[in-house]
Amino acid sequence: MGILDRIKSLLGSKTEEEIRDFKELLKKKFSFEDFLYATTEGLPIMGTFPNYEELSAKVPEILKSISELESSSFYSIITGEYVYTLVQVSSEVLMLAKGLEILGEEDVQELIERSRKELGI
Repeated sequence: MGILDRIKSLLGSKTEEEIRDFKELLKKKFSFEDFLYATTEGLPIMGTFPNYEELSAKVPEILKSISELESSSFYSIITGEYVYTLVQVSSEVLMLAKGLEILGEEDVQELIERSRKELGI
């Protein structure tokens, strides 16, 4: 069973309320307006972006391009109004989030830990 199947199985065992609570935590704790989780192959896991399934396919390429500038476990991309946070949650899972704040190292580590726990990885 691949990573996507394992995660989908775990998420399938969670109640809608548990998933909603996790989504709310990400919005409140980290000030994310939208987010997505995808495999490093670009397969969607879950997300709140309106087009998260299509966007998931592009996230690995975004990571590849930006990591050519500097290698890191996370990146903050600032646009006019928003800050996009790109995080390597595990060797097989990526997260892209749209928010209003730049996350510090401690916040990113907490985000990674909470994400791993929620996704069962």
